[in-house]
Amino acid sequence: MNPTNVILKYVLYFFPIFIIIGNAAINSSIIIVSLLYFFNCFLEKKILFLETKEFKFFLYLYLYLLLNSLLSEDIKSSLIRIVPYFKFFIFVLVYRNFIETKKIDLKKLGLIWFLIIIGLSIDIIYQSIFSHNLLNYTSPSEVRNSGLFMDELVAGGFLLAFVFIIYNLTIKNNNNLKLILFFIFFIIVIFLTGERSNFLKYIFILIGVYYFISKINFLNKILSLFTLISVIILLMNSFGDFKNRYFSSISFSSSKNLNYINSYLTSEYGSHTISAFYMFKDNLFFGVGNKNFRRECSKYSDKVIQFQKKIDSNKNRNYASGCSNHPHQIYNELLSEHGLIGSFIIFFLFYQLIFKDYCKKRRSKLNLVCLLYLLTYFIPILPSGSFFSTLTSTFFWINYLFYIVTIKNR
Repeated sequence: MNPTNVILKYVLYFFPIFIIIGNAAINSSIIIVSLLYFFNCFLEKKILFLETKEFKFFLYLYLYLLLNSLLSEDIKSSLIRIVPYFKFFIFVLVYRNFIETKKIDLKKLGLIWFLIIIGLSIDIIYQSIFSHNLLNYTSPSEVRNSGLFMDELVAGGFLLAFVFIIYNLTIKNNNNLKLILFFIFFIIVIFLTGERSNFLKYIFILIGVYYFISKINFLNKILSLFTLISVIILLMNSFGDFKNRYFSSISFSSSKNLNYINSYLTSEYGSHTISAFYMFKDNLFFGVGNKNFRRECSKYSDKVIQFQKKIDSNKNRNYASGCSNHPHQIYNELLSEHGLIGSFIIFFLFYQLIFKDYCKKRRSKLNLVCLLYLLTYFIPILPSGSFFSTLTSTFFWINYLFYIVTIKNR
């Protein structure tokens, strides 16, 4: 194997470790992949993968993101994020070819990734019991465990992004006992991270796996559902603080008379939605520009607070201003930062990349489970990370890679 392929192989083998280390390691590893791609383009004197459908739509998406940045309120801030964003597209194209031409041992890849997430999971369990992890680090939140991610409360999102890929790479799908034990273990660990949104997404994917993808008979499906419900009830009753975390109201209001919508709108996440709405209203077609919510939200703080006061005028409560680094929900983010036209362009391109040719080729179970993961990004209301940030994009595009890849004779 030539040196380029050796580097590519080990970057992918240890990619989850780069994610745990942090954004600098993620970006460095993906930039290495990009530089190797350009080097090979130079050697072969042509643009590699130019003929693929994905290349074309990646190019369209990248050009749109650049245009959006140039139209943004703070051009510099937006361009700093978007200019290097092409690295994710190159990552997908390179590793799709790398996997389909069998230049990597997928069983070994799955095993290495499995050992990494098991190590992280043990650390999370240890931290939930002793209040600090194996490195003696205490989580920044009493009801959330970060494990090896230290002060970043993203362990649940990390596990969600890799668990289902790893299962399909390492364990035979016809082994019902291993399937049940594997997924019960990780539902416990993700529960212990305290990440409500990712816990719900895990259950969504798990139900999809059991009822639409796996070949488990009907009786086993009923038993599995009963087991899932039992495990969740047991978890809630065993960890009182986490039960409060999962079932306590997200609203800042002390009023018991608010309906679900008003309870949401008087929460921190709801304040982001209100702020995003005002931003969208004032920048209807192209939004305020990528990564500009954080810059513009302060202009709407008074309006957001007044809106909440109309719902609950209690003078003794705090009102969220609606300001944050990002609006914590993909639709809020797209509409406020990209407007109607920009959001339409992005959704159209995602439709072309994900759904357009869905029925034109036979999909493996790995492809289908990654599709379920991609769909979780578009569940309304549930909070999420900023889509175009390093970490969120990494999780999305690694699953997109395994959604489109064709694996034969495994």
